[in-house]
Amino acid sequence: MPSVSPIIIESLRARMERVSRRMAIEMARTIPMAEGVDGGSAFGSEVLAACREGVGTLLSLWAEARAPSHLELQQLSRMGGRLASTGVPLDAILRAYRVAALVIWQHVIDVVRNHPEIDAQSVLTAVGPLFDYLDSISVAVSTSYLETRERTRREQDRQYDQFFAEVLQGTADQEMVARAAAGGTVLEFPYQVVVSSADDTSAEATIATAWMVVGAQVALYQSTVVALVPAQVKISTLQRLLRVAVGRQVVPWDIAWGPAARDLSAVPAAVRAAKDALVVGQILMPDQHLYFSNQLHPYLSWLHDLPGLSDFVSGTLGPILARERVRRTPLRETLEAVLTRGGLSEAARALGIHRHTLLYRLERIEKLIGPWEQPDDRLRLELALRGYRLLAAISDEMQPASTRSTGLA
Repeated sequence: MPSVSPIIIESLRARMERVSRRMAIEMARTIPMAEGVDGGSAFGSEVLAACREGVGTLLSLWAEARAPSHLELQQLSRMGGRLASTGVPLDAILRAYRVAALVIWQHVIDVVRNHPEIDAQSVLTAVGPLFDYLDSISVAVSTSYLETRERTRREQDRQYDQFFAEVLQGTADQEMVARAAAGGTVLEFPYQVVVSSADDTSAEATIATAWMVVGAQVALYQSTVVALVPAQVKISTLQRLLRVAVGRQVVPWDIAWGPAARDLSAVPAAVRAAKDALVVGQILMPDQHLYFSNQLHPYLSWLHDLPGLSDFVSGTLGPILARERVRRTPLRETLEAVLTRGGLSEAARALGIHRHTLLYRLERIEKLIGPWEQPDDRLRLELALRGYRLLAAISDEMQPASTRSTGLA
């Protein structure tokens, strides 16, 4: 690499403090946060120190006719990482570095003007490394900036998820709420609690991005995505936003619309109701994909009293279930078809059997569990059949040992 004129190098070294200060002032005008550098602010001092370091490194590069080392670029890029946590845009930072390079370039022009003996080639030799140096710093600063922003984002996400979990489980206090608000997460009750069957961070990101436009707070909590949605937002709006987000007409996740939470203390109960509605809805109404906790309310308590539900199912359907364990005749399926279809003929068609076969099975059912035709009997049997389906679908981990021993699940 050709040598830079010693006159240019020595002139810059002699005026290093003045040039560095001028660079810092110009950078302060470009980066709003750095204003006040002449006033001795802490951040202004950092900018000035970075300018001194940058000029010193450039002098070494000129004097030794070399490119900057990786270590030098790492040291010079620290300011990019420092600014990343302040919210200053990256393009503003890069503009500031270009302005700083122009200050040095102006100094070179002044030196050449005062020293006509400096040949043109020496000027070009100074300019090339100067702007190569700027390019190298820009890359290093951008890398440091983006890495710091990513670390900051991950830490903010971690803090948000931790705060959200505290809110959902009822352990958040007003001090936590105030700290979250200072960090940009402001809770504005009332909220509607909405739970989705989505169970990973990718789905969480999709839902959060879709619903943030209506002011929802969204996080992954206990293997489901839970959202606090402003109470005035309609479910149709949430569904439409999800369809747009996933780019298809059918959203791949089931949704449960829970109760409204009027304040912080009401959130945990609303979350439990919404999660219970999702579980019950998926079991009892698998063809539907939207469930409302207020419409499923009679079933939600079942999840919290599985032994009691097991006793009810056994007391109502026990003889049929016992018969099915020794005979292959699907009596429970037959009873369910009769109770849910419009008539015996329709039930027979649904089961794929002759009407006489259906009547024979009904005789067997009535001998085992008693009459089924009266409204009260039909309601009791329908509830027992749904309770059976609920017990059968719940995992062993959710069932007490007494429930598993009945053979209902």
